[in-house]
Amino acid sequence: MSPSMNYLRAARNWSIVAGRTVAYGAVAVTVDAFADRLYAARRASQWCMYRWALSCADALGIRRTLIHPERLAQAPQCVIVVNHLSFLDILVVGGCLPRDYRWVAKESVFRVPIMGHHMRMAGHIPVYRSESQLDRTLPTRIHEAVQQGASILFFPEGTRSPDGRLRPFKIGAFRTAVDEGLPVLPILLRGTEHLHRKGQLDLSLDTSREVEIEFLPLMRPPPPELGEPKVRAELLRDDVYGQFSRRLASA
Repeated sequence: MSPSMNYLRAARNWSIVAGRTVAYGAVAVTVDAFADRLYAARRASQWCMYRWALSCADALGIRRTLIHPERLAQAPQCVIVVNHLSFLDILVVGGCLPRDYRWVAKESVFRVPIMGHHMRMAGHIPVYRSESQLDRTLPTRIHEAVQQGASILFFPEGTRSPDGRLRPFKIGAFRTAVDEGLPVLPILLRGTEHLHRKGQLDLSLDTSREVEIEFLPLMRPPPPELGEPKVRAELLRDDVYGQFSRRLASA
């Protein structure tokens, strides 16, 4: 494809995302202004988040195949962990989650105009960093979301993989599962790294390849007799990481 055609496609794709961000964000902000109860505003924002992700993925021409989506229904409330390949991952995954979930994301995402307010109203959870240490209020804010009945979504690698390979998992998602007594639902993405690579500034997507979203079997936290919470979280992390690794190796 010529550079000019590539530029036009990138501009079109950015306009698709920007337009839907403004449209669904405006709905969320309007509901926030007129809703009598926070619950109503949050539910509306969650619906907007789902529709935003789904409609963006559809309009961008991202072809998705769902594998074992019935496993989502097996865990009405859980900790969702997803491997991270592209900044488009939240569109791909979010369009498959018509439920109350809270994304644990870096605070900078919440500073994006319209979208950031939308995410706060939907109850998504910013991670604040200060002197390389996570905000100590994070477990409390996660617990409050769980008490409201929400699932919690993590990208446990912490950042996008630059080459598509699985990176080591951080402990946070698995400590949440142990502390809150929730099962882990692993979701394995394949192919989003070909849509948009880390460091790529434009949005000229390569949609010639299909993206796979595989819901892996639920995994329960180890029982208390296997050790203190940190030890059990480490065991769970290693088991889930192994599940991801085996599935990727079998592809």
